Amino acid sequence: MIKFKYQILLISAMLLIQSSSAQEKVLPLQANPVLFSAQAQGQTFKKSRAVLPFIEDFSYYGPYPDQSIWADNQAYINNTLGFNPVNRGVATLDGLNEFGRPYFVSQMSSGTADSLTSQPLDLSSFTASSNIFFSFFYQPQGLGFAPESTDSLFLYFKNNTNQWVRMWETRGTPLQAFRIQLLPLTDVQFLHNDFQFRFVNVASLNTNDDIWNIDYIKIDANRNNADSLMNDIGFTQEPGSILANYLSMPYRHFMANQVNELSGSQLVELRNLYPASQNFTLSHKATELFSGTAISNTSLSPATIGGKSVLNQTIPSYLISYNAPNTFSKVIIANKYFINSINGSDRTKNDTIVREAVFDNYFAYDDGSAEKSYFLLPAANFPSKTALEFTLNQADTMRGIMVHFGAQVPTAAGKYFSVVLYKKLKGLNNGDTILYQQDLCKVQYEPAINGFSSYAFDNPVALDAGKYYIGITQPANFGSDSIYYGLDVNSNGNPQHLFYNVDGTWLGSGVQGSLMMRPVVGLHFTPTPTEQISKTPPTITVYPNPTQDNVYIQSESSLLQGSVFDLNGSLVQSITPGQHSFSLKDVPAGAYILVLKDKTDHYTSHKIIKK
Repeated sequence: MIKFKYQILLISAMLLIQSSSAQEKVLPLQANPVLFSAQAQGQTFKKSRAVLPFIEDFSYYGPYPDQSIWADNQAYINNTLGFNPVNRGVATLDGLNEFGRPYFVSQMSSGTADSLTSQPLDLSSFTASSNIFFSFFYQPQGLGFAPESTDSLFLYFKNNTNQWVRMWETRGTPLQAFRIQLLPLTDVQFLHNDFQFRFVNVASLNTNDDIWNIDYIKIDANRNNADSLMNDIGFTQEPGSILANYLSMPYRHFMANQVNELSGSQLVELRNLYPASQNFTLSHKATELFSGTAISNTSLSPATIGGKSVLNQTIPSYLISYNAPNTFSKVIIANKYFINSINGSDRTKNDTIVREAVFDNYFAYDDGSAEKSYFLLPAANFPSKTALEFTLNQADTMRGIMVHFGAQVPTAAGKYFSVVLYKKLKGLNNGDTILYQQDLCKVQYEPAINGFSSYAFDNPVALDAGKYYIGITQPANFGSDSIYYGLDVNSNGNPQHLFYNVDGTWLGSGVQGSLMMRPVVGLHFTPTPTEQISKTPPTITVYPNPTQDNVYIQSESSLLQGSVFDLNGSLVQSITPGQHSFSLKDVPAGAYILVLKDKTDHYTSHKIIKK
């Protein structure tokens, strides 16, 4: 099947269809950096026959399914894509394989995608009168993109002749709450010692589009088709951050203004799956991870949660008096939230959840996980600009930026952009004030740093305490499409802190979530290794440089075309195929960037000085 809506969006992005109005766009991910930075698990466990009851709630840190329970790695175990999940953790099926890459790079591909297959269960001692029922919760879309009506989620059972029998299916819909589905396991063909079940989705095979979330699978005897009881209490999602303004920041900036940087409390959500009310006690313990130093330890008063209901609890804020080894030390505060066990049969996996507050050399509004992709669609002849606001609580040195670039088809690897540091933005503070600009940076993907690529300034900038903006400028009419950025939808820093400019005017972002862009401060750091950019490649000569008027291009290729940009990314003039010279006579003195493309679509950049 053809995904018409995304076909249109992707082709529009590829061709850079121009618009007279500012536009922000959001698309599904075309790669999952969490998976390709992790190592896919081999099946090292010896196959064993599980016994009943079988319960799986995915309340553990993935990204892969627990291999003692599951026979494949294609489902993505996470706590970021479920919308109001049954409890913490879901298994997500999409169009990306176990390595976080598209099954096919073709934009039109669709078909059978992920599977989630159980290890064998021994059901040979049961009969039809044992009343075994299989139940699970499922949700289309979650916090990603919805499966279309032509997409499906299937459930198969393996019978005693080793055949997979389709037992259930549902078609794609927009977002819905998690629904429970119960199926009988009473047919004798399934009551054997090598029973398995398998979820499979049909989806686009090039993005994390068409998402299905699966949660809380239970197989047990003596049930009926109305038995939705789970008898469990657990956490549903990540607790709130201990920070008020960021999710990560340098420790020295935190300590310089701790009262304003601390959140008032951390919200914790619990769900009671018991049919009756239950009493419990929520406790919290904070520890500095590297030193083991105790930071805080508290228990709330005993509380009661109603049957089949959700209850929010708040852990009060606490001051942190920990002294870091030195001014620039990395500090991690591990916040452990846990409840007492209700009874001996209560599951304990989801009774504890840990959230780390990372204090390092960057400021981050995002949580490090990308659920969607963000890009800008500029007007003709205008550059695409982003600017992320951040505040220094003390004087510091600006060192560069970390960015999670969203994968795209065709790839943006090697595209050029500039990193720009501002004190003011035009229209927000009556005129742009650029403090520093680093040109000729190249898009690259660095899964080894949790999906972030880092760019260091050639000349670090000393800054006083105060508010600043840092962002990326992509030249006008450059390349085949706009650069994609990772978008974290579990936090929401964009509306307050992200600004964009696609037609000469800065506007506040209207996209919910947090762009995965992080200003880096402090000491020198090692950026992501990159190919050295040649400003005068051996086969191309640009002269004279500096110049007062004409610039000449000497090349072995007669098919060169390109553009001349100023350092703000604005188009100065275009270079047509076969054109071997151009004039800078009527432009102001300063630096300009000449970008040339040869017949193999290879780009080179040349910095030109106009005297």
